[in-house]
Amino acid sequence: MDTLPILILVLVIIAVIVAAIVLPIVALVISIRSKHALTARLSRLDSSVGALAQLHARIERLETAIATGSTLELRTERRETPPDRPAEPEAVPTAEIKVEDQPPVAPIGPIRPIAPIAPIRGERIESIIGRRLLGWAAVSLILFAVAFFLKYAFDNRWIGELGRVAIGISAGVVMTVSGFRYYRRGWRVFSQILTGGGVVLLYVSVYAAFGYYHLTTKPTAFVYLGILVAETAGLALLYNAPAIAIMALVGGFLAPILLRSEHDQYTSFFGYIVALDIGALAIRKNWKVLGSLAFAGTHLLFWMWYDGHYHPRKLGAVLVFQTAVFLMFLLAYIGRQLMRRRSANVEDLGLLLINPFVYFATAYYLLDPGHHEWMGVFAIAMALVYAAAVRFLLDRSATTRRDSLAMIGIALTLVTLAIPIQLRSNWITIGWAVEALVLLWAGIETRSRSLRATASALFALALFRLTFWDTPFNDRPMFTPVLNRYFLSALAVTVCLFAAAMVYQRLGERKQIRAPKVTLVLLLVAIVTLWLVMSVETVTFFDARTAIRKLAADSDHERWLGQMALSVLWAAYAGALAAIGFVRRSAAVRWAALALFGLTVLKAMLVDIARLQQFYRIVVFFVLGVLLLVVAWGYHKAFRSRESPK
Repeated sequence: MDTLPILILVLVIIAVIVAAIVLPIVALVISIRSKHALTARLSRLDSSVGALAQLHARIERLETAIATGSTLELRTERRETPPDRPAEPEAVPTAEIKVEDQPPVAPIGPIRPIAPIAPIRGERIESIIGRRLLGWAAVSLILFAVAFFLKYAFDNRWIGELGRVAIGISAGVVMTVSGFRYYRRGWRVFSQILTGGGVVLLYVSVYAAFGYYHLTTKPTAFVYLGILVAETAGLALLYNAPAIAIMALVGGFLAPILLRSEHDQYTSFFGYIVALDIGALAIRKNWKVLGSLAFAGTHLLFWMWYDGHYHPRKLGAVLVFQTAVFLMFLLAYIGRQLMRRRSANVEDLGLLLINPFVYFATAYYLLDPGHHEWMGVFAIAMALVYAAAVRFLLDRSATTRRDSLAMIGIALTLVTLAIPIQLRSNWITIGWAVEALVLLWAGIETRSRSLRATASALFALALFRLTFWDTPFNDRPMFTPVLNRYFLSALAVTVCLFAAAMVYQRLGERKQIRAPKVTLVLLLVAIVTLWLVMSVETVTFFDARTAIRKLAADSDHERWLGQMALSVLWAAYAGALAAIGFVRRSAAVRWAALALFGLTVLKAMLVDIARLQQFYRIVVFFVLGVLLLVVAWGYHKAFRSRESPK
């Protein structure tokens, strides 16, 4: 006999024993504390009840006097003033008020005394424990005993296979019918306990009949399962009892574990799980637990089966099963949106976000070793499925903005994953930058802040990869300047950043989405990125030339030439930025040019004077001086009209 059923049975027995000892003690303590608290409250209420009784008597006398028309006299008595105290003002003379001179007053109805508050007895806690907890524990133990009995009877060949299944079906039918009878008598909790246990026995018996003993064919077994699912749904809806559905679902998922066999009937196993999921998704109603329970149980059973029985020959059946589960949960979400036409709840949204990535991760794990070249295409195909689904729901006005953005986010995430899967090296960075630009355009067109935030995150991801992954900071072999993979890919990323700043400036103004700070950040990031790329290209090119020189003099010459070229490049780039700033009337670009000129001057004074030979220093200072003079002339010309006359 296997050790796992014995271990489960022992744990259940220990839990029941502990509950039988602890729960009555807890109930007794709670009832005693409740009794003391209620006694104190009742003693405080006694005084209030007495005061209310006196007030009730006075009001009755007043009503009697008004009804009989008698005269009410308001008298005041003169009190004697002690000699040591000042005299009080004289009392108002006695006045007589005739009731018949006043307008009629409606009689006041009798005031009912306040009913005492019924104390909450400890019997209620005892009832909850005895009716609910003990009942469910009893049914659970019976179900485990039946499952272990069937397994034990099979191992020892006591009863034939047909007899075991017949016993299970008979017991399940008896419990289900008994539950219905008690439901008609008003025993709501007890009827749910019996019905849930009966449904679980029927699930176990049907699974044993076709998945364990092979007494029926698969089509016949699926007909039985369909009837059983319909029965469970009808009873749960009739009783309005999610406990029945949950009990049936848990028992259905436990059946393959308790009745596991050495022979792997994986097609029957997969079909059984699909039938359970269909039943759970069909009777979800507003019961929030069923969908999550079905999803978790499905994948838990699958990976338990995978650990012990998977073989590459079963890959086709596994993919069909996983695809069916994925589509079932997606179609269930779409169907609920079409029927309810309101925002999804937390569970629906969570399953919507988890389902595609669990499916993609499983398929990738199974297919990547032999079909890596198709995995990017697979991710794009899944993204198209979600894009089509959100378009379908939007055309029918069956989704909210939050839900549609969630589905669009799933599609975009899959596209983002497809880029590093399908592409290589620098193409990944280019793909992320282009995707970020497209997302930014879509976010401005649709006025979606979420899409614009996603675009910013993708730009940050592309820059991170460009800087710390693609940039060759270490020794670089000899290459052709500009016309190489690193520089061209970095140039593509920089172009995307400049284009993003332009899109924000022009399209954002038309759509009344003004974000000058974001535009400025994108522009400055693009300028700094291009400066970094050109600097790395220059330094690594001359370092590579220095490395191949054999003579020390030639190496020094290349090193001096590289430092001079870097200074000249910085100065030329700063001059180009200043010219663009004047033409485009962009103060930000002009300030960037001034900052780069300042950096170049610092390099010339601190580095070039100390390291360069005389000729190279002359070239650097001459070029830098000429460019600074030209920029100064441009500033004078641009700002001359703003000077005030002297």
